[in-house]
Amino acid sequence: MRKNIDSLLQYINFEDKPTSWYNLAYEIEKNYNSNFLDKYDFDEILKFYGFDTDFKIRVYQELDILRKDINLNYICYIMYYILYYADKENYYNIWSWKSTNNTFKDHGSYMIPVISLLLGYEFHIKNMNLRCFDNEQIEVQKYNIRLTCTSDRKRHNIDGIRFSQMIWGSFFMKGYIIQVGRLQYEIGVKNFSKLDKYFETKKEYVYIHIPRDKNLDELKVKESIKNSKDYIRKYYPNLNTSDLIYYTQSWLLSPEVREVLPNGSNIVKFQNMFDIIEYEENINDFLNFVFDEVTGNIQYENLSENTSLQKELKQYLLDSKKLHLGLGILKNIDEGV
Repeated sequence: MRKNIDSLLQYINFEDKPTSWYNLAYEIEKNYNSNFLDKYDFDEILKFYGFDTDFKIRVYQELDILRKDINLNYICYIMYYILYYADKENYYNIWSWKSTNNTFKDHGSYMIPVISLLLGYEFHIKNMNLRCFDNEQIEVQKYNIRLTCTSDRKRHNIDGIRFSQMIWGSFFMKGYIIQVGRLQYEIGVKNFSKLDKYFETKKEYVYIHIPRDKNLDELKVKESIKNSKDYIRKYYPNLNTSDLIYYTQSWLLSPEVREVLPNGSNIVKFQNMFDIIEYEENINDFLNFVFDEVTGNIQYENLSENTSLQKELKQYLLDSKKLHLGLGILKNIDEGV
């Protein structure tokens, strides 16, 4: 089977050898059926999420290719299986899959990860019903799936989505993330054991995600945090919410960012809401979120300088200085606005 996986990876110019493909090769082969796509109603799926006509056309074009090309058909099933049936270790392995310009250069396209993600539609419906999401939350969920599937085309001119977007979208499909106003809250996904050493007893952790492209307004952030506990209690009634620990790991908690921004900036105010307990060297998140660049062979001298933050951090990179993510614990969940 290893030789078969190798040939599939070569077929789409996949530069890595993802361990999950090899670990699950036997399970995937046992469950695979070349007609697996036929049981899904893509008209219903695409209508539910509100995709536009151009996007629908691209999906149908790729589906036609998948039904004719047995290698791509199998690859699509591999991605789908790992997204929705793999154990956590193999599921999280997707984060390490590199999305490069060479991938799908000769066969298929980055619409295959889109289709693999959308095959989780039934899981999404089931989990939203299980959580008793109200109409407002359902619309937010649909919007985030739509955004996940289309943002790379607008932002990076990619015909489809990067692999990281595929796993990000699956968090919504699996009912792991809710959105309350400005922020998103991930419940019960990450096993953040390195936080355990800071507490005498194990806690319930809630990971805060900060959607991009919106002002990090202090009042809206505090309002979201203040309201989130009620929504978590409502949607996750089996979770002990009496002593939740909210945390995040982000470039927004970077010491380098703090150095270059004024104390009154929204980002510094956001940092001040957290006890930052660890730092981790990272450049890719800055390239992605600050400069809108797909990680890879990027020439730092060509990075944008449209904002003062971009100018300052670009100079850091040109001077070969390190940049860090901060891991922070929210100081006060019940802080008012």
